[in-house]
Amino acid sequence: MLIIDLLPGELEELWNAWGMITLALVSFTLQIVLTLLGGRRRYIPGIQIRFIVWFAYLLSGSVVKIIMGKLTTIEVRDIEKQNITIELMALLAPLLLVQIGNPDTITAYSIEDNRLGLRQLLSLLFQVGIVVYILIRCWTNSPLSFLYLPTFLAGIIKYGESAWALKSALWNSGLTTADLAEEENALSLFKKLSEDIPDLELISKAYYRFNCFKPHLENWLYQPFYESLSWMSIDAYSAEDVFRITDSELGFMYDALYTKAPIIYTWIGCILRIISLFSLVFTLFGFTILFTEGFISHTDAGFTYSMLIGAIILEVYQIILLPFSDWAIIEMIKHYDMPFVMPCLRVLAPRSYKWKRWSNSLAQFNLVDFCLRDEQFKFGGILKFHGMDMKIRKCKSKTRVDFPKELKELMVQEMKEIDIERGLKPITQRGQWALQRYGCLNHDFRWSIKRDFDKSITIWHIATDICYRSDNAQYDTTNTQIEMCRLLSNYMMYLLAIRPHMLCSTTAKIIFKHTSTKLSTFLRARPSTIKDEYEACRILRTEELHKESDADRKNETMVTAKWHVLRDAQRLARNLLDRENRWLIISGIWMEMLCYAASNCPVDHHSEQLRRGGGLITHVWLLLAHKTDKFSTSD
Repeated sequence: MLIIDLLPGELEELWNAWGMITLALVSFTLQIVLTLLGGRRRYIPGIQIRFIVWFAYLLSGSVVKIIMGKLTTIEVRDIEKQNITIELMALLAPLLLVQIGNPDTITAYSIEDNRLGLRQLLSLLFQVGIVVYILIRCWTNSPLSFLYLPTFLAGIIKYGESAWALKSALWNSGLTTADLAEEENALSLFKKLSEDIPDLELISKAYYRFNCFKPHLENWLYQPFYESLSWMSIDAYSAEDVFRITDSELGFMYDALYTKAPIIYTWIGCILRIISLFSLVFTLFGFTILFTEGFISHTDAGFTYSMLIGAIILEVYQIILLPFSDWAIIEMIKHYDMPFVMPCLRVLAPRSYKWKRWSNSLAQFNLVDFCLRDEQFKFGGILKFHGMDMKIRKCKSKTRVDFPKELKELMVQEMKEIDIERGLKPITQRGQWALQRYGCLNHDFRWSIKRDFDKSITIWHIATDICYRSDNAQYDTTNTQIEMCRLLSNYMMYLLAIRPHMLCSTTAKIIFKHTSTKLSTFLRARPSTIKDEYEACRILRTEELHKESDADRKNETMVTAKWHVLRDAQRLARNLLDRENRWLIISGIWMEMLCYAASNCPVDHHSEQLRRGGGLITHVWLLLAHKTDKFSTSD
């Protein structure tokens, strides 16, 4: 029994009269949402936009399928006699095929959708079959019926583009002669770049580094020998330009995974786009002739006319946006000798600096601040029962700061030191090289990096906070390196607390809960003296921590047994405060830990991070991956 059969008579009549129109409007509204917001998730990290895009992406396909199903049940009494209402309803089918093809800004919501590219191709064939069935049933050889054909063509093109993009996103055909030929042509192209147009070289270098390495393909067998080529290397660039190149490269990666960009920025893609647009315009033109004065008197005609105009407006809007992309600039560079190309490059290239490719911000999470808040929520018992109280507290404690230029410079310098130590081998150290570089690879510090990775992050985070508050209070000044170290410390704690999968840690949640419980208990025991982070860190630094009793450790797990996190953090902080070069040590340790986490994080997690507004760890991963031999084994 259908749900519609359970409705009262009046509601059933209302549904039969307006249900399909309502669903079609909902579908069109969802397409507008995807068109406007689908591409913005690359630089907006909030959960709100992800939820809206996710909801629109999933619902749009379902709504279209419901309408298609209803269209297959249209009652056609006499196919020889024209019935305008039925023909207009049938025209919705190819129009919906245009919508279900998704806009250029989003073909996949997540990386899993790309793995279903073959299923999408089968779905395309099935949907096309349904549309053909609807059109054949409603065909009457009238002029209106012939308008099915151009609309149907536009629908096949739009849906085909989406299926093509999904199928090709993770398709690894192996290294071909065409790839090698393009690399050889790239060198001659670099020599012909106009030096008076800024940013052309940066975008070109980003594209060819992306195209050679193909970072989104985990099994792409390509050696990083191109890094030794001067025209591909970025070692001589400033830190700002290094990250601009990486921004663009990750932008290409995002587009390859989640949009139609690799398809539409080709000759075939351009031709298909023109055919699709003119097919819709031709349908609108013919429709206008047939219903010159019937839009007001005939409700279905007016609705269909509005849907056609809406589809054309969305198509034109997407075409207008095509030049404002790094892909467009690359295609213009390849065809720089064509008329009007250089004037366009002179206009677009300087403006590309302002295009948003990721959030350009750092997530921050401070453990001491988190424990000081220790907020209680309404319905706290229910939330705690479902494990939601901790998640809500974490989200409320998370903040974001802009990615400062000084941190970029610090990171590039530290990564050069790491590259010297590792050569082209994968990173296996998470602090040893930094301690060795500053002559402190001894019993004072070595133990702190020999702990499990999540434990090392935790004690170094607390120790960094203690040193930060101590030095700020002592010198009453703001030191750039100190501030940058704290940003890295808070970012690594954010990964541990909220994105533990990026650290490939299976015990991060246990470690975080254990540490936050111990620290909260410590702070609550001194409510009169601890008012803020400064006082908390001062007490942690100066007060002797007593050995815990058996009663205090009765709820310990195998992971946290015999681990005294606060005593470890205090010991490490005191050792650091005894050294003049402590902030050099701290910055080296954090960068080495970040590099270790980035290089050992699976490619899929980095790919997912791109649709969440991007992340610092993904930038570090890409910079390291370009200089890592996939076939090399670490000692």
